Amino acid sequence: MPVEFVKMHGNGNDFVVFDEFNETIVSEEEKPDFVRKVCNRRFGVGGDGAIFVQRSEAADVKFRYFNSDGSEAEMCGNGIRCFARFAFERGYVGEKFTAETLSGLKELEVFPDQSVKVDMGYVEFSAEKIPAEKGKSVSGVWCAEIEGFEVYAVNTGVPHAVVFVDCEKLRRLDVRKVAKPIRYSRLFSKGANVNFACFDGQSFFVRTYERGVEDETLSCGTGSVAVVAVGSRIGMCGNSCVVKTRGGELKVELESENGRLKAYITGKAVKVFEGKLVELV
Repeated sequence: MPVEFVKMHGNGNDFVVFDEFNETIVSEEEKPDFVRKVCNRRFGVGGDGAIFVQRSEAADVKFRYFNSDGSEAEMCGNGIRCFARFAFERGYVGEKFTAETLSGLKELEVFPDQSVKVDMGYVEFSAEKIPAEKGKSVSGVWCAEIEGFEVYAVNTGVPHAVVFVDCEKLRRLDVRKVAKPIRYSRLFSKGANVNFACFDGQSFFVRTYERGVEDETLSCGTGSVAVVAVGSRIGMCGNSCVVKTRGGELKVELESENGRLKAYITGKAVKVFEGKLVELV
């Protein structure tokens, strides 16, 4: 039977969304292979990942996210905004709702201008929570030298490495080549997404190599949070900042709660087209 889907993107980070709220479309054991085929840009729909909207016993709705290589990820900042708009337009949730994710419950709010605000939860700075091998601490942030770069790391739902570079160098940087040794460093037991960022005094420009996609994407929500969180901790920026990516802008806000840093992101979630899968090879 043809499988209905919706293609969406958040700042150019694109996803194929499937509605499993009322029935299972793809069995659990088949999901990884199914996602790999769907996300193939030559033989499938094409996307950085796939999203399954499901019922939840712990929240209003459940967010399942798979990278394009078929691996399931704990969280995706751009993906969950698309998920939120999809669930809202299907009538499964109201303007404000909670979503179950592998990185915990998230609070979301959908606005009339197609933007979505996401409570990303707490930023984790400890090596154990990243997870990472022991490194030095810079203003309470894990740090180590990898391939000649000073690399900071945090967990914003998934592990993220952050490298600050000159803005002109960042524009010319071969992100795929330079990021791989950091992404696969033995210091990160589960690997890490790698963000290269520069700050112009008002906003960040960020380019991200994503684990599971194994390439640079046009935007990364959890990566944008990671950059601002690290930047704030080391005194580079304040607790509210605009992050510019190749796919668009995100607003990242941080607030201190019970001695921990909580993050929020706001950005667009765009529906591109709807369709039906007839055959996958």
